[in-house]
Amino acid sequence: MRLFAIGDLHLSGHPPTKPMNIFGPAWENHWDRICTDWQHRVTEDDVVLLAGDISWATHLSDAMCDLDEVRALPGKKIIIRGNHDYWWESVSKLTRLSGDGNMTYIQDDCIAVDNGTIAVCGTRGWICPGDLHYREEKDAKPYRRELLRVERILQKADTLGCQTKLLLLHYPPVCDLVNPSGFTDLLEKYKVPLCIFGHLHGMKPRTMFPRMYKGTLLQLVSADYQECKLLEIQLNDKGGAE
Repeated sequence: MRLFAIGDLHLSGHPPTKPMNIFGPAWENHWDRICTDWQHRVTEDDVVLLAGDISWATHLSDAMCDLDEVRALPGKKIIIRGNHDYWWESVSKLTRLSGDGNMTYIQDDCIAVDNGTIAVCGTRGWICPGDLHYREEKDAKPYRRELLRVERILQKADTLGCQTKLLLLHYPPVCDLVNPSGFTDLLEKYKVPLCIFGHLHGMKPRTMFPRMYKGTLLQLVSADYQECKLLEIQLNDKGGAE
């Protein structure tokens, strides 16, 4: 099994009702480019982590065409919710609709993959205090809630007996790209070797990330940052990230 990751597909039907190239040339034909790379590199035995913002749809019924396109691609997909995934309903309902089972939705939970050697922990995360967009009156409560969720699922991961664990978020765990947060404190406390996230756009590829932060490798997998290619996750024999 090989492990891949990408985030922020921002699909809107085929042909798209919200073409992403309005946000610049990095998004030109982005879904076709992602699909081509995906089909060339991923096999049915592989796992692809999706870091949220899958579809622009507001309702699940409208998102189904986008989810079906993802489902049709090779590999097993593990999906978390992004801030734009308004269509997201309960995990149980999404699981029932997943059909053949190659789409796994996780929300504030963790699952073991690769014959139980890797614990994938997933939740949305939140904007961190000190961030330019952070507003105490509206962000403090969900920020604290997400911290509790991250700690709970990392504790659960430690009970699974896996060789290593990784944290899959939508929001970055660092504040303004470089500053600490409650999330980075938890990554350090629970010795998480790898954190994968999306949400950030408009950055020149391979500039700020990947980066080691107090023992955790931070990997940004937004589609535009990855130039519409999946990132293959490399884990060494000791369970660390490379």
